[in-house]
Amino acid sequence: MRHPWPALIAQAEARGLPTGFLKEIAPDFVDVAFEDLRTYAAEYHPERHQMILNLRLSFNEAGGALADLTRMTHHDLGLLYHELLHAYLDYLFSASDPTALSPRARRALALATAQLHCHYRFVRINPIRQRRTATELRFLSDEDAWEVLNETWAVFVGWAIWTKLELFHGQPREGTWTPELLHEWRSRLEAAHRSGELLGYYEPDDPEERRIARKRFIAPTNALTPQEAEFLLREILEEPRELADIAKAVLAQKVTDESTPSCQ
Repeated sequence: MRHPWPALIAQAEARGLPTGFLKEIAPDFVDVAFEDLRTYAAEYHPERHQMILNLRLSFNEAGGALADLTRMTHHDLGLLYHELLHAYLDYLFSASDPTALSPRARRALALATAQLHCHYRFVRINPIRQRRTATELRFLSDEDAWEVLNETWAVFVGWAIWTKLELFHGQPREGTWTPELLHEWRSRLEAAHRSGELLGYYEPDDPEERRIARKRFIAPTNALTPQEAEFLLREILEEPRELADIAKAVLAQKVTDESTPSCQ
């Protein structure tokens, strides 16, 4: 099978989607395969550095080459970028010599490492997601904290890609952020922030806890920070300063009276 990674980057670039961070990943690092996935457009498995794309995303659904990305829905493209962000973080944390990474990659690695130290380690969770005011404190394992950071960042990236495609009617390459579009983007981000749509989660590494709940969702106190949103929008998604400033202002708005747990 011809390796689909270069084709994926070329097609994403042609659609006006961000590719700078993808070009930093060595093509042979990610094992790309096609399978008949039942639920998602893509999956990523860091333990084997494998990206699995839905068979319907292959040319003629034959699993031999990547299909034209114009066939993908906005939702599927958002899910795809969710998984691509997983691949990027996997690549950064797998680097044998972090000093050899690009300046952007080193900044991403530094920010992620800092957030793993406390913000995604000592957290509040929502044991029952529908009851957002009922939270529990948890000190997460290395594996669970890593997954929370991964999912929190990837959820935001996927949401941002999907939202932009919706606002630009699938043609982000041909448009610019007008005041009207910025206002609409802010409204959608505020709604997502209030609803908890952007909250990260993890699958507990403790088998006993996993029997109780397959996923544990993070409470708003440990949501994506304004600093993280700014980095993801500016450096990963290659968006203008205006968009990052809006995101910082929105995510700074409190949606809970609880305080963020302190590691001090």
